[in-house]
Amino acid sequence: MMKFILLAAVSILSTLASGLALPDLTPRATAIRPELAIVVKEDSPDTAFPPTNIVEVSRRGGAHTVETFLCFVLSACTGVCTISFSNAISASGSRTMQLFSTFRCPVVGDSMSTSPPLNAYLGTFLVPPSVGLDPKFPCPATTTNYGFAVVPVGDYDSVTWDITNGGFIITCG
Repeated sequence: MMKFILLAAVSILSTLASGLALPDLTPRATAIRPELAIVVKEDSPDTAFPPTNIVEVSRRGGAHTVETFLCFVLSACTGVCTISFSNAISASGSRTMQLFSTFRCPVVGDSMSTSPPLNAYLGTFLVPPSVGLDPKFPCPATTTNYGFAVVPVGDYDSVTWDITNGGFIITCG
């Protein structure tokens, strides 16, 4: 009798388990945030400001430019990577930013005069809402560092964001 009860319980449990949804094993896109953000200022070209999570781009009256340099570390992934922007803390003036790739990632100690040279224009982003080209590029086959510069557009422009919960991200996959 005990064997029958045990067999019946196993049968019932396996029937119940077969009706449960299997976990979705489809790979999800992974959002990568910058590892490092450096703000540089035209008015202090040789001052190296410390890395920060709250960053900005701005310009007042066509001068006093503030730019942000970002370093992303992407692990190997497949498919197409996309750069997007969301969740500005504040935006005023033209609320427009241009994104450029750089020849290297920024490093602690960079200033306006020692910041990484710009490589290629990638897109213009209007905030809010984030409207842009969402640039795409092939995802790296090995862990790779990517440097970017974010610069203001227009004579009066200001955008501020927190890199830990907004701003530019790269989505792999």
